[in-house]
Amino acid sequence: MMNPLNPSKRPSQSRRQFRPPPLSRGTVLLDRLLRETKPSFSAWHVAEPRLIFAGRQQCEDPKTGLTLYGPAGIDKTPRQTVRLGVIGTGETVQRFLTWLESARSPIAAGMNRRGVGYDPLLAPDFPGFNHNTVFQCGIETPVRLQEVLTQREIEAAIDSPDFSARVKGVVDLVAARLAVLADREPAPDVVVCAMPELVDLACGPQGRVDRKVNRALTRTQRATNRLEARARIAGQMLLGYDQDEEGNAAISGYWDFHNALKVRAMNHSLPTQLVWESTLTGTRSTQDPATIAWNFFTALYYKAGNVPWELGFDAGGTCFVGVTFYRESPDPQAMTRTSLAQVFSETGEGLVLKGEPVRWDKDRDRRPHLSEGAASRLIAESLAMYEKHFGRAPSRIVVHKTSRYWPEELNGFRAGLGNVKSFDLLALDRRGIRFLRLGKEPPIRGTVIELARRNYLVYTRGYIPFVRGYPGMRVPNPLEVVEHHGDSTGEKVCSEILALTKLNWNNCGFASGSPITTAFSKQVGRILTELPTGQPRETKYRFYM
Repeated sequence: MMNPLNPSKRPSQSRRQFRPPPLSRGTVLLDRLLRETKPSFSAWHVAEPRLIFAGRQQCEDPKTGLTLYGPAGIDKTPRQTVRLGVIGTGETVQRFLTWLESARSPIAAGMNRRGVGYDPLLAPDFPGFNHNTVFQCGIETPVRLQEVLTQREIEAAIDSPDFSARVKGVVDLVAARLAVLADREPAPDVVVCAMPELVDLACGPQGRVDRKVNRALTRTQRATNRLEARARIAGQMLLGYDQDEEGNAAISGYWDFHNALKVRAMNHSLPTQLVWESTLTGTRSTQDPATIAWNFFTALYYKAGNVPWELGFDAGGTCFVGVTFYRESPDPQAMTRTSLAQVFSETGEGLVLKGEPVRWDKDRDRRPHLSEGAASRLIAESLAMYEKHFGRAPSRIVVHKTSRYWPEELNGFRAGLGNVKSFDLLALDRRGIRFLRLGKEPPIRGTVIELARRNYLVYTRGYIPFVRGYPGMRVPNPLEVVEHHGDSTGEKVCSEILALTKLNWNNCGFASGSPITTAFSKQVGRILTELPTGQPRETKYRFYM
């Protein structure tokens, strides 16, 4: 074809007609097959589970239910005052007491950094924490329950180039004050550890990776830290690791400040709440002031022995168990895992059971599994713990496991059930399978898609009609029930999964992405990693929050 403007010139390359390469015979057949066989999936929607508050009143949203009716714990215990112990420097203790006093009155969500107000459905104002507001509970912080750490003590505790040594130094310092508070009469119900920025930089996440160096360290110590960090990244050394006969790294402890502090507090049966100075000053907080207060006081109320809300469906006599595995060493190459069972009742009260060590056979599966005997013992011990704590044996057990079931595991779980009449064994995973719906919003939370027989996708995150939006920033990744062995219908077990996402006492949000049976398994496992051999451990879940 000639160029009409200049017959002597050929058409430019960009104007030539593009001719795609011919399709292969296999591609043509695949395209024809996809056009002729349209995939078909059955789907349904599980109604948003309702929670029970004071007076057996029900509501979908925790914050709305607390505001309208009050916590469920009011029906079980009389109005009380939480005795709060405080450990920190003089400045952080005073900052916390000032913030605590302000939280007795309502706290507004305010505006974000761009000057835009928060959505009142997602971030409602905090109504205050006192005897006459939502929780109908007061807080007492007597001087005798306040322990002040001096600047010299903290500087001496963090005067080491080794991260684990710094963590141990500060934990030992705080643990000594916990022992003092535990001996006071009466002892505090919960102890708040208000840690200064100095400890945050030395023992927090920043101190671990050396992104910001503590001012108390010398130039030589800072250089040593950088060299050690490079060596760890290169895999040349693992500081503090002792090797056992099989080449696994043995535990020397103090890998994480929060977790090590939780373990040491168990020696004195004191639940703790860690608060960083940056949270009190708001310098690095990503949440609005009202949400911070909601989360703090909900956790505090639960740690003091109360139940903020309960599940609203008929699950009486059901024992929910989450079975996971964790490393007893921070070494990612360690082959030994330990089983962990998190046991919950329908009221939301939780218990933690440490199981037996297991060997990870990578040639057979990429995830650890239990032997038949270990599976039987783990379930039997979980049921015995449930009966001892709640005073009755469950009539039904639901197990959420984070890996598929091997035949020997199924046999072991069934053998350990004893006289339990009904059971459901579920394997939960996220494989990245997603579905879309028409419009701008993701699938509605509670959408269930059956991929195959007893194989379901459950949208634990998604569009929430109650808040008129999707409270997330990314495309939701649904939870998948990859296996289901047992008696109940798919709709029932999926509805229970959805309900168990609303039992997160560390967060007063509408719901979490995972059920409570597995949501905090990694955190609990890391805490147990810090547990020295022979030290007794607490079984109540509030000591691990």
